[in-house]
Amino acid sequence: MSDKEHFAIIAGKLADSKQISGNQFSRIPDLIRNSFRKVNELLDEDEQFEYEIIRMDEFLAKSKNTGSSITRIMMLLSAFRAISDSELGIKSELKVALGIGPVEFLQNQLRESDGTAVRFATNGLSELKRSQRIIITTNDENMNDEFKVSCGFMDILIREWSDEQAEALFLKLIGKNQIEISEFLKISQPAVNRRLKAAHYDATELFIKRSIRLLG
Repeated sequence: MSDKEHFAIIAGKLADSKQISGNQFSRIPDLIRNSFRKVNELLDEDEQFEYEIIRMDEFLAKSKNTGSSITRIMMLLSAFRAISDSELGIKSELKVALGIGPVEFLQNQLRESDGTAVRFATNGLSELKRSQRIIITTNDENMNDEFKVSCGFMDILIREWSDEQAEALFLKLIGKNQIEISEFLKISQPAVNRRLKAAHYDATELFIKRSIRLLG
């Protein structure tokens, strides 16, 4: 990496928005904001996402901590999955592209900023196929090749989450153990264990840890 300060820039949007009615679609900006708030309220101020809704269902976000950004993204994806189901009553997901690098023209508003990481993120989002949910791009091509493989597996897992699995996964990602999750959700510990297994938490954790090692 260069000596310039690196950022994690996230470009995201609603996946399969055509399946959502007009009334449901009008609520998407608030659901995205609520998902970011749910993540940010658990983080120290210097680790929180700065974010902007740039269209009804599209957003940009920035984090100074590139290493932990993938954990925060998985928290965001699982939070939105759980929140949208409870609010809309349908399965709804986000798709995101993470760009790592300098932001050479950083402005007060993300939508007015430009630079390497911004281009990585916005171009990555536009290139995501319908079935894809996440991609990570850096200025290291070998690293990018590895991310294409690992993100390809994560695409499959993310699309399979139920709202209950996403909720349990989110709580696990924020550091709660299975007993604490069972008390919070008012279900048995074995039920929590089944939800985490169905959500493939162990595989998700491996993906996060490997990503942190590469990006840290």
